[in-house]
Amino acid sequence: MAKESAEIYKKEKKPDLKSEFYAASYFDLPEAVTNQTFTHVMMQTSMFYAHHRIDEILSNISKVLQPGGKLVTTDFLKASDTADLTKFMEMNSMPVILSLDEMKAAFLRNGLEYCGGEDLDHHCIKCNAMKAKKLSMRT
Repeated sequence: MAKESAEIYKKEKKPDLKSEFYAASYFDLPEAVTNQTFTHVMMQTSMFYAHHRIDEILSNISKVLQPGGKLVTTDFLKASDTADLTKFMEMNSMPVILSLDEMKAAFLRNGLEYCGGEDLDHHCIKCNAMKAKKLSMRT
């Protein structure tokens, strides 16, 4: 979807847009990625499945970012321990979920700067409720 969206944007608004898309594991980046550096790396709601390996993920990203490059990411973070969060983690096979302070510390350990974010816990809880409802309708 992102690749198609970029092609449409490129065609309609910015013909000189240079973009490359790779679907890969952040633990085993393809040579096409590791052989170059990028001004931006984008990851959308994917790191939370592996917060227990966050330093490995961020280290790999740091290696392919140009100096001053940007990691643009959305991810779930723990704001508080609640039953809803516990259910969400269980339903998504997540062994751990980091807090904002833990994520900021991981960024710093890996040479990245945290520039801001938005609390989306309400979205996480809503999605979990929708998923639970769908599962209960199947039984």
